Amino acid sequence: MRVLSISATVSATLASAFNYACRCTPGLSTLLVIALILFNHNSIGFVALTLICHVFVVSYTARSCYGIYATWKGMLRTADEYAVNKSVLVSSPLFKPSRPPSRSTVRRADVDDLSGSEVSSDSDEQDVESSVSSYDMDDTIEITADDSGAPVHAIFVPNYKESFDTLRETLSMLASHAMARSSYDIYLAMEAQEKDAESKASILISEFSPLFRYITYTVHPGDLPGEARGKSSNLAWATRAASRRYRTLLQSNVVFTTMDADTHLLASYFQTITAHCVLHGTATFTMFVPPIVFDRNARHISPIVRCADILWSAAGIAGLYATSQIRPPTSVYSVTMTLARYVDFWDTGPEAIGEDLHMYLKCFFRTRGRLNTVPVYSPASHCNVEHGDATPSMNIAQRWFLSSQARFKQACRHMWGIVDSGYAIRHTIGLITGRHDAAESFEYIEEDGLSQDEELSLDLPEKASAIYTSASVSPSPPPLYNASQVPWKRVLILLHRLYEAHFLPVHYFIDVLACSLIPMAATVPASSLLSTVLVYTNHLRKAAAFSVIFQMVLYERVHSTALQLRLQSIQTTLLSPSSHIASKSSGKSAEIVRQSLKQVDISRRGKWINCLDYVLFPVAGTIFGAVPAVKAQILQFWGTSFVYEVSSKPTRPQ
Repeated sequence: MRVLSISATVSATLASAFNYACRCTPGLSTLLVIALILFNHNSIGFVALTLICHVFVVSYTARSCYGIYATWKGMLRTADEYAVNKSVLVSSPLFKPSRPPSRSTVRRADVDDLSGSEVSSDSDEQDVESSVSSYDMDDTIEITADDSGAPVHAIFVPNYKESFDTLRETLSMLASHAMARSSYDIYLAMEAQEKDAESKASILISEFSPLFRYITYTVHPGDLPGEARGKSSNLAWATRAASRRYRTLLQSNVVFTTMDADTHLLASYFQTITAHCVLHGTATFTMFVPPIVFDRNARHISPIVRCADILWSAAGIAGLYATSQIRPPTSVYSVTMTLARYVDFWDTGPEAIGEDLHMYLKCFFRTRGRLNTVPVYSPASHCNVEHGDATPSMNIAQRWFLSSQARFKQACRHMWGIVDSGYAIRHTIGLITGRHDAAESFEYIEEDGLSQDEELSLDLPEKASAIYTSASVSPSPPPLYNASQVPWKRVLILLHRLYEAHFLPVHYFIDVLACSLIPMAATVPASSLLSTVLVYTNHLRKAAAFSVIFQMVLYERVHSTALQLRLQSIQTTLLSPSSHIASKSSGKSAEIVRQSLKQVDISRRGKWINCLDYVLFPVAGTIFGAVPAVKAQILQFWGTSFVYEVSSKPTRPQ
């Protein structure tokens, strides 16, 4: 017994050391780069490092330009496909009318009946408009959108201390879609740590319940052991609870969409996903990824913040061209419920602080590299971050300083996602050694004394956790995904993309400083290899700078097209007399939608703004890229805990 105890202790120690080494790989690599420059800058190692960093930067900027151009062309094709007039604003309906769906019904015993009692203890006294669900709770419940195989869209809106205006605008954009009443299930993912979160959700539900197929909310407890505060843990709670409504484990015709509280999605996003699912089904390991665009409040913030967000958006768009094999999402994405359940939903630990990339990596490795990502060329509109203390009465310098301060905090949170590189390295080694952790299977069970017809609260962890149990044997993936054949090319491309995101900003920053300072601090013979490399890398830096400027020029097209499509969608809702909102909802709900859409912000780009952004990109990339990355690499030597702070959104003066 003592031998076994010692063996277990040694194994645990080795595993802990291995995990620590993987987590600290970015920081260790930076220390090695610094040591190489300080003690052996004349070596072939430094020469190779310098060439690799510069070539990778040039290749990234070139690929980013191509990705942005391909995304812009894809947006135009999507606009054409769904009958959106992309050249001028018109008041005629923008989307082709679809035939009314024919609904199918099932017995109440086949689906978890979530009624108004899940909102509050006195919700039975509420009227129809304030009910959680938009259904009449009789003996049957409608669960499918139509007979064509179109999926139900379960849309999750995680939020914490967001204003009513922000959430109303987001829900109004969704409610303006023609598919909303037949296909959208809305889940407001609230946090228990927010005071009056439930009352806020109840008010929103009462305002929007006639406009959606279903709407409810979940409340994520703030004191669950082992959880890190953030979007991922909130989504894990909400998606687990909501999935109980869709009973079949791997065959439910449901797509989960997660978005930020300020995200504005067009109808074409869900139409594209629906068309794909009709053709290919939802029992697949598929993730849908849109481009994100900051087109709302850019004119009110610091130019350096605006420039940083352009670079951030471009980084996400860079992988969305048709032949790309790796397409990590940024903030907004959708997954089939088959995939979400197979990988055991979202993670809740400190490694999941970068929720979007972490979920992508989790799905990628759980499916052994067979994850299918589909680009959806329908732009997701976002707000630039603003400081919560900023007011209209402040002068422009104060507002710019506060917005820069808020953006730096957000950049530190983004770059804390460097921990995902360690996660990827660990799982890649697991694939190589054959010790990869496969996804657990989950099957529905009945808790003792709990019938299938009993209503289950979305807020009760003891009941939610009892619905699923982990099987003792990990399942094999569906036949489509051969577990014995790992696509190593895709794995290598993924590792290269992670190097670009988490290692290269720091390595390149240090290397450029070294290339500038070494000739001043030491004599470099003109005939040496180092001298030749310094000359060539100087040309490569110029090529990279011109590529970034061209990338930003291309982004102007994406920005203007995205803004135009969003305005057309809003105008259709406001001006079309045949709007589905006017005909299928109460006057109160329709008026709320119209008033919210009328006040939506827009941010056009002009010549002077463009020129200023082009000049500031090196400064923005350093302050909001390299510096937060160095900070994260240093701090992660001591731990992975991070105090998650929600970025402030612009608020409308009352």
